[in-house]
Parts: sequence; C-alpha cells; structure tokens
Amino acid sequence: MKRYVVHPIFSVSWLPFWLIVAVYSTLVFHQGLQSALLSIAHEWQMALTMAFGSFVAGGTALGGGAVAFPVMTKLLHIDPATAKVFSLAIQSFGMTAATITILCRRIPVYGNVVLMALPMAALGVIGSLLFIAPHAPRLLTKSIFSVLLLCFAITLIYRWWRKAHHLPDHVRIDPKPLRFMLVAGFGGIASGLVGSGADIAIFALLVLAYQADVKRATATSVVIMAFTSIVGSVLNALYLKTITAEISAYLYAAIPIVVIGAPLGAYVCAKLKVASLVSFLLVLISLEVGFTSYELYRSF
Repeated sequence: MKRYVVHPIFSVSWLPFWLIVAVYSTLVFHQGLQSALLSIAHEWQMALTMAFGSFVAGGTALGGGAVAFPVMTKLLHIDPATAKVFSLAIQSFGMTAATITILCRRIPVYGNVVLMALPMAALGVIGSLLFIAPHAPRLLTKSIFSVLLLCFAITLIYRWWRKAHHLPDHVRIDPKPLRFMLVAGFGGIASGLVGSGADIAIFALLVLAYQADVKRATATSVVIMAFTSIVGSVLNALYLKTITAEISAYLYAAIPIVVIGAPLGAYVCAKLKVASLVSFLLVLISLEVGFTSYELYRSF
C-alpha cells in the first residue's frame, strides 16, 4: 500500500506563513499592487511605528497599541479616540497572527488562565466601548494608559529583582478564578478606553501574585489580548461604526507590517533573552509617563 508523505510546507507549523500569504493576497486583490504600496508609502509614519509595535506585541505582554497609542497621541497629535480604535483594530491582525504562531509552534501558555480571562475581558471591552469610553475625558484616557504602563514597568522591575536573587519562576500555578476574572474584566475596560490593557493586567497578576514563568505568562497575555481586540474591533466596525476613512488608511499601511512583525516577535522572544528589549521598553514607558505627567501639571 502506497504511503503519501505530506510536504512540510503544508503542515500546521507553516500556518503562520499561509496566513501572511492570505493577508497579502487579499490586500493586493482589494487594492491592487500599486495602491497597496502607495498606502504604505503615504502613511509611512504609521507603518514604521507598527514595525516596532507589532514586534513588541508578539514578543512581550505589551500590545501593539502600547506603542501605537503614545506615538499617535503625542508625536503625531492624533485624537486619543482615533488612536484607541486603531490600536484595537491593528491588534486584531497582529496579535491574532502572533497567537497562531504561539499555538502552531507549541509555545506554552497557561490554558486555564486563558479560559478564565476571555469571557470577562470580552465583557469588559464591550461595556467600556458602549458606556464608558464615550464619556471619558481626553486627559483621563491618557492618564489611564500611563498607569497601565507603570504597572507593567513595576512588573518588569520585580521580575529583574527575583532573577537577581535567583528566585525560581513557577511553571505550574494554581489560579483563583475570581481573582483572574476581576482582573480580566478591569483589563477589558482599560482596553476599551486606550486600546490595550487586558494583556498588561493578566501579565502583571501572573508575575506579581503567582511568580509565573515570564515567557509562558507573556504568551498567555498575547492570546487574551488578541481575543479582546477582535471583540472590540467587531463592535467598533459593525455597531459603533467608528472605523473611519482615516483609520482605514492607517490599517492598510500597517496590516502588511504587523502580520509579519507580531509572529516574528512571538517566535524570537520565545527563543532569546530579551533584556535589551525590556530595557528599551522601560525607557519608552518612562518617556510616555513623563509626557503625560507634564500634561497633567499644565492642566492644573
């Protein structure tokens, strides 16, 4: 009896590659090759921002919105509401691509935490987009984002302290459902306000309260944020109708970048030490918090 051998390129591990092919083919079919290239060239600042942001999103517990939001609001002077909608939308592509890479490459995650967090994160982002975000002042939104980044920075510093004192991480944890559901709900609310938050909240809880393995906690947070971003973006697109022509132009420029950058970040950061990247993130967080603090000082 003849046995047929499946070529490796058609195996599950190649699924991220085929996702990239599908995205690029769809964009070229929808826009045309020339228009697709012009979209990237015209919005080159957004494409450049998301080149780094997508790598960060795939390889750390900071979503791509954690890079896009401060760059858009502080450097490009884009309205926070627009930055938030874009952040959720672009993470729907980038972090989903990273999640597929995590699953196909069998990068470990805390599966029980994912199952606990997803429903509450989804409810949180829906409630936030419908009832909280429309009434949130501009400066409050920026301040919430800065607080989230500070939580992430404290988590990283605590992790460094544990490593310096040779304290072990826990690959296996015994999570308390109510705690994770509450934190995921809060993260979902934050995601509806600033486009990111569920990933940071869950990552901080895992590392601070459970001394969880950092790489496993990072992969877990990426999966949770990908789902939260999809839920928020579907609501924005189909019900709230907040995907404007301006945001669409940003997305056309950034999508071809993030579907490569996010899986690459997930794969590289799962294999290598990320001390240099973490140091850069701490500098980025310090600058963002400094700018927001200055704005708060000037407002009083």
